[in-house]
Amino acid sequence: MSFEGLSPEQAPVVERIDELVGNTPMVRLKRIGRDGGAPIYVKMENMNPSGSIRDRYIAEILERAVAAGMLVAGDTVALAGLDDSAPAAAMIGSVLGIHTRVYVPEGSDERLWELSRRYGAELIWTDGDRGLPGAVTEAAAWSRKASDRMYVDGIRREAVRDAYGGMAAEILQSLQGQRLGAFITSVTTGGTFRHVARELRETRPALNMGGAILGEVNLPDFKEHKFNSLERFSMKEAFELRDQIAGKEGLLLGPKGAACVGLAMELQEKVSPDEVIVALNPDSGQRYLGWEKHLH
Repeated sequence: MSFEGLSPEQAPVVERIDELVGNTPMVRLKRIGRDGGAPIYVKMENMNPSGSIRDRYIAEILERAVAAGMLVAGDTVALAGLDDSAPAAAMIGSVLGIHTRVYVPEGSDERLWELSRRYGAELIWTDGDRGLPGAVTEAAAWSRKASDRMYVDGIRREAVRDAYGGMAAEILQSLQGQRLGAFITSVTTGGTFRHVARELRETRPALNMGGAILGEVNLPDFKEHKFNSLERFSMKEAFELRDQIAGKEGLLLGPKGAACVGLAMELQEKVSPDEVIVALNPDSGQRYLGWEKHLH
């Protein structure tokens, strides 16, 4: 292994782990994709401290609340759903001295249960028949009962906008003058897609925004811009792409990130070879090992 060109200044030394949220690296793919096509880079959001892009907006919400005096050490935040926000909140909360309480519908996938618990989260199981809306109702109701509690959700638009706007700025800075031809993210609710698109299109109005939709997720309406490329991938296709990328590039992406790379390879025919494509990997591939066994 060669370490030529590296200097001690390039390895950060921090006082708190949440200082490492953001500024995630990008990796250029060399062995997959179209020969002579636009280069593909992967934005490695799994390199955030708790392992996902959710660290960005959770940090923005909690740190703003502490700065404004809305949260102090010893207080508790409540969330609903055992998704990537749960370990993110528990990790950042542990740094800030804030407790984390996660309301989870019974029968939910427990993939992130152990990770969230290790960071100190308390999990409260709710009625599975009421699903996520029931968990949201219980988390919000509990939070309203005392002043030392706060409910956290992903609809705090200003914090989400600023967090993902910061990521857009990172991408442009990392490219060091290379022209961005397309940016691709996975699409669930469409929040990341819309916020990043808004920021990137300030400097590149005709930017092709790609959205990779996994499984049977309902397709959001992004018809407000003609330079959008949306593609649906089955979970089986995503895992096959994951294994292809891992075997050829040494990157173990999550299924969402793998689908984003799959769409990036399709867009190589539309994007000039003089431009680059950036595909987002929102979380860690290790979190999904064994998931493919449940596809049948």
